[in-house]
Amino acid sequence: MSDKDKFMHYINDHYNHLKYKYINFCREHNYQWDEDIFQDTILKCHDAIEKKGKLNDTTDYGIESYFFISFKLNLKREGQYARNMKRDRNIDSDSINDLYEDYYNKNNSSSAQKVYKDLFQDFSVLYIMTVVEDNFDQEHFYLFRLKTLGNLTYKQLQDKTHIKASRQKVINVKNFLKENVKKDDIKKAFGTMYGDLLPE
Repeated sequence: MSDKDKFMHYINDHYNHLKYKYINFCREHNYQWDEDIFQDTILKCHDAIEKKGKLNDTTDYGIESYFFISFKLNLKREGQYARNMKRDRNIDSDSINDLYEDYYNKNNSSSAQKVYKDLFQDFSVLYIMTVVEDNFDQEHFYLFRLKTLGNLTYKQLQDKTHIKASRQKVINVKNFLKENVKKDDIKKAFGTMYGDLLPE
């Protein structure tokens, strides 16, 4: 089975779950849920995988991560497109979208860079968390995730978890990451997985 077919099978088998999950994501992060963006993301992912010839990670986690980050990118792009701005309804909407996209691409590269930067930050967090989960036990992973994503001090972490040597366990994880994960590795993985979806 080709990677594009694996992707479509996964989406089909988990369609309702993913839709419910992304509706909640939009609600929690103040995005406007749009069924068309959800459907369009499926098609864009399929086409990107077909064009590339493969998907970097064909595990369930890899497929869902690819789809989620693609969906989030499309949400951010949608907020910049002309269809969300007031316009003369007598003019063909497709023409306006095309004109605005041309204008946007020429004059708003900083906005495109911001979307890229946000997307890369999200991917970096997922990448690092996956490395930690793959190389440490659940307790180390839980403490590191709580400390990092919760932005807790070591004292707050200890008070919240009551796990002995919580500070040292987090430090062990950080030292492992310093020695084994380089920013260039994350950039390479990001480019391999999502390069086709990024603006030129």
